[in-house]
Amino acid sequence: MAHKKPAYLLISSFTSEKVGSLDAYIEAVDPLMERYGGELLVAGTPDQPLIQYEGKWNKGAAVTLLRFPSIDALESFWDCAEYQEIKHLRTSIQPPNFTIAIVGADAI
Repeated sequence: MAHKKPAYLLISSFTSEKVGSLDAYIEAVDPLMERYGGELLVAGTPDQPLIQYEGKWNKGAAVTLLRFPSIDALESFWDCAEYQEIKHLRTSIQPPNFTIAIVGADAI
């Protein structure tokens, strides 16, 4: 059964002190995201304004939020060979703190 509600990919990452450029990753990932209907909602940076209400947040972490038309589209993007080949362009510069899918959310 195909899921019709949007799905969100939430990525928290750290930028190392030896910051490299994400340009190669962005150039490679943009057409892939477009192919699977992905949309960048929040582009995380270490200095982005975050208001922490509860819990512990690691200093220097950034949050990126992507929306896909469905969990099927998100999983197809994440699992495709092309993405697996370029993912290191992001994770070698911004090691992930966590990456999660929010499934079937009506709105954010």
